[in-house]
Amino acid sequence: MHKPIVVDIQKDKCTGCSLCRLACSFEKEGRFDPGISRIRVPDGDRRGFYPTLCRNCEEAPCLDACPSGAIERRQRDGYVTLDRDRCIGCNMCIMVCPFNAIGRGQNRNYKCDTCDGLEKCVSICPTGAIGFKDADRANTARRRSLAAQLIQKGGGKGRW
Repeated sequence: MHKPIVVDIQKDKCTGCSLCRLACSFEKEGRFDPGISRIRVPDGDRRGFYPTLCRNCEEAPCLDACPSGAIERRQRDGYVTLDRDRCIGCNMCIMVCPFNAIGRGQNRNYKCDTCDGLEKCVSICPTGAIGFKDADRANTARRRSLAAQLIQKGGGKGRW
């Protein structure tokens, strides 16, 4: 099994154009409708837009909440997927998802599956606001960023 992938969102790069949502809805549902996309882009506020989609949680609450076994961790890359054919539409996964990343449509739920590794949203995003990374690499980058912030707060003298 490969290492899990995680969503890398650059909030400061998102313009709210919704191209990612249109690509997603067309890929998954065959029509351009941002309302049925696996990606949500809440209205911008003073901090900007922030695309939200499945974060592929290490300890995914949706996995435990699904009584039908429709939510599984994909073997090849560790990504959490939802099999719509096995979904019974109970909405337990929707209730427990901390990122509002699971949607409901026609008695079955849906969520991002990375377009089976093709990541259509990533390829169409003109600003590079959405990406998928190896979890280890993403976590290393986060730790480095946090360390840099802590060093800066300590006056650059290495004091925490």
